Amino acid sequence: MKALTLILCLLALLGSAASGYFWWQIGDSKTRLQADLTSEQTRAADLQNELTSTTESLGTSQTRLAATDAELGDTKSRLTASEARNVQVIREVTTLKSTLSEKEENEQKLNTDLDKLRRELVQTRLAAQVGSPEEVARYEQTIASLESRLAGLQSNGAALNTSSPAASEPVRSERTAAARVANVGTRNAFVILDLGTEDGVLKGDKFTITRVGETVAESVISEVKDTFAIAQVVPASIKTTLMAGDIASFTR
Repeated sequence: MKALTLILCLLALLGSAASGYFWWQIGDSKTRLQADLTSEQTRAADLQNELTSTTESLGTSQTRLAATDAELGDTKSRLTASEARNVQVIREVTTLKSTLSEKEENEQKLNTDLDKLRRELVQTRLAAQVGSPEEVARYEQTIASLESRLAGLQSNGAALNTSSPAASEPVRSERTAAARVANVGTRNAFVILDLGTEDGVLKGDKFTITRVGETVAESVISEVKDTFAIAQVVPASIKTTLMAGDIASFTR
């Protein structure tokens, strides 16, 4: 009986020792697990912060990309407009060269005809001085005819040397009294007006630029096309920064 009691006591002691060991081991594992959990939570927070930062950077990049696309679109539009103006200028220059060449040819031919006709007239007058009365009468008729032809050729020459209608005083449209400033150059150096040769505008024309009835600058046309004109702004006349939408009026 004593032996059984002793065995039971030993078993109880062993059980208590085992329970204490397992309790200590479980507590140590729990501590490690909590430390691991805390570390993972910290890492998760860091990852979340990195994700937020990356998302913000992506949004900023997308905004810059959209702005760049818009600028590229504007640049393409300006390039297309410039190319169209260049094509128009080339056509105008080609037409002008052709017209000038034709005028030079006509003038050369006219001068040749005039010289020939003058020689014929001189020779006819000399012959009339030594001819018979009948011959003198015929020579006088010939002289009259030659003088008439000479006068006609001289009139044609004067017409060729006269400035073309585009260079003469044009008939200006009503729009020249209140044209709109379409664009303003860097540092108010020049302005682009929404009127051109179709409105009778010529290079050298002066335009006063106003805003709400107040004069803000004076300008002089330096280049003119069919539907627009470029005017150089007189620096000393600038009273404030020029803006698109200002009114330009023709002044003599």
